[in-house]
Amino acid sequence: MSAHPDSFDLWDRDGDGQVSVEDIIIGIRAQGIEVDDASVERMVAAADTNGDFLVSRAEFDAALVAGKIEVTDADAAFQVFDVNQDGKISVEELEQLIRQVGQGMIDGPADVLLDAADADGDGFLSPPEFRSLLEFLCR
Repeated sequence: MSAHPDSFDLWDRDGDGQVSVEDIIIGIRAQGIEVDDASVERMVAAADTNGDFLVSRAEFDAALVAGKIEVTDADAAFQVFDVNQDGKISVEELEQLIRQVGQGMIDGPADVLLDAADADGDGFLSPPEFRSLLEFLCR
């Protein structure tokens, strides 16, 4: 049994047991969000351990084992989760990140995480603040 069935199933749009770049792009665009294909490709490549350009349930679970989120390209992740592409992450966008990626792994409400990582106090996460938050969550 998978440790994170809801998260995996969310991304496995076609139900084939593999998460592809296309699965993620279709899922994000279905929400009315434009996403850079290259950013998604880099995120998939980070979790893909066998080089088939797909993320199996085992690879997905391995990337999330023990509550660790493996993020090798914070800039790509920022672009994916900056839903309105305004160059900053709002509390609503951070809530979406937690729902889609961090289920069961990120403790605490989005507003508390945002407040803790918002170094300049503007109520949003800039790319460097987002990177710092991801580094903290990966510990």
